[in-house]
Amino acid sequence: MVKISDDTNVERIEHKSKKNIALGSIFGYLSFFVSIIHGLVLTPLILNTFGKVDYGIYGLATSIIALLLLDFGLTNATNTYLARLRAKGDKDGVQRFLAAIVKLYFIIDIVFAIVIAVVYFLCPVMYRSTYTPQEIEKLQFLILIVGGFSIIGLPFSPITGVIATYEKFGFNKFTEFFQKVAYFGLTIACIKLNWGIIGITIVNVACGLFTTIVRIIYMRFYLNVKLDLRLNVTKGELRGIVTFSFWSLIYAIAARLVLNITPSILGIVSNSNEVALFTIVTTIEGYIYTFGAIANTFFLAKVARSDAYGSEEERQEHLQKLAAKIGKLQFSLIALIFLGFVTVGREFITVWLGPDQAYQSVYWCIIAICLYNVFAIPQVVLESAMFARGFMKQLAINSLFKAAINLTLSVWLSRNEPGVLGSSIIGNMGDAVNGAVGASISIMVARFAQLALDNYAYHKCLKISLRRFYKDVFLKGGICAGASLAFGVALHYFMPISNLKIKLLVNGFAFVVVYCLLIAFINFNKQERLYYIDQGLKLLHIRKVKIAGATDAGSVEVSENKDDGKKD
Repeated sequence: MVKISDDTNVERIEHKSKKNIALGSIFGYLSFFVSIIHGLVLTPLILNTFGKVDYGIYGLATSIIALLLLDFGLTNATNTYLARLRAKGDKDGVQRFLAAIVKLYFIIDIVFAIVIAVVYFLCPVMYRSTYTPQEIEKLQFLILIVGGFSIIGLPFSPITGVIATYEKFGFNKFTEFFQKVAYFGLTIACIKLNWGIIGITIVNVACGLFTTIVRIIYMRFYLNVKLDLRLNVTKGELRGIVTFSFWSLIYAIAARLVLNITPSILGIVSNSNEVALFTIVTTIEGYIYTFGAIANTFFLAKVARSDAYGSEEERQEHLQKLAAKIGKLQFSLIALIFLGFVTVGREFITVWLGPDQAYQSVYWCIIAICLYNVFAIPQVVLESAMFARGFMKQLAINSLFKAAINLTLSVWLSRNEPGVLGSSIIGNMGDAVNGAVGASISIMVARFAQLALDNYAYHKCLKISLRRFYKDVFLKGGICAGASLAFGVALHYFMPISNLKIKLLVNGFAFVVVYCLLIAFINFNKQERLYYIDQGLKLLHIRKVKIAGATDAGSVEVSENKDDGKKD
């Protein structure tokens, strides 16, 4: 049996943490590129093979389960408490806490099974105006498949949090990468064998179940963390978990009343085509979000560890610098993929899905939904700090406002009638604002309202200087992004190429080159460039580079040494 050391030496843990974050990022981006291949190959293949209706039914079934699959706030509670216990070196506390959480999940499982049964029998009533009786039967069967897997896997969902707490991000992302590769291959087989959308759904949940089993084995035999249900937490610990979990539950419910509930709203007030279109939108939105947010789950343990040491002033300054450093990098990544889509998105959608005019609204839907990510993803460290320091209540209340705004606007804007905003308000575009487009506008407004409230909470609770943060993260990067977008749009309109695929590749490549050059030489200074290059080379064991005076906020001096054959 391999045992993990309980060494609590901060410098040693920080060194390992940086390597684990880098390794997790590598597998995260590999997983992301597999997801891109999924979208490029599987989405049009499924649409062309089984049709929009079946694809929409699949998206509706998964969104219903995601909407209902509430963990009562235990995921956030699990990650936060485990990070605190690990920061203190309390391995026994980790195992006691894990046992208590899994017991609670088994109770939730029973509630979840009852809710799925109720929804199953209500489907013919809820969607009778959108789908035929045969299509509703298919939807019910998919709900049983996805719901059944969720019931089996839910009690073991804390396992991912345990692995992340020990900062083994590489393994978490590797299993995610393997799951997507397996799903891709098996889905192609299902299509070739004509197993239909039901076969694809079964393959999807089977790959997820296998990944869960692998993670359980890794936690038990590599991390040496036992899942012993005989262990119990103290009353004080349980009270803290329940209090934190309550606000996490509110946060989780509110989050589901945005993207997850939209297909159901469209299924009730619009039509099946709009459900299918929005499913495509959320697929691409997921890719854009993932590209910028791969490292989002990597910093909770780091923030919790920094809060355990040093004076209040030192902790505040460390958080300010860490937030700016990570935010600057995150903004550079998310802006690249988002602005790249803004530049070549129309050509991409036409090449990807075909010239059907109905698909063109997907472009505007994605821009509306994803613009929020450009500003929210760079604030991941601040969000992690709110979790780590116990300010879940503030984030939950903000999320409730977002949900209320979205529900109010979405039902109105998604209705299956032309021009619900009216052409007199926004010109001729008003006639197109319904269905998936209207729902996307609703989500955009609600998300930005929450972002404003979250920023106020960061300033009030964390004592962060938002002016300094925005200047450090967005000022130079925003100038680079704006210049790159102007270049990309100008090239789009004046490029003398008629072939759509060639135009897409040339325009996209030119935008990426210009953007990366501007970001590298304007947004990042020389020390930051050398620091990130050094980290990449060290991870690949190409050379050893000693960075004198390096801190979490970056490095100030770089000196190169020849590789002496020893491990870092």
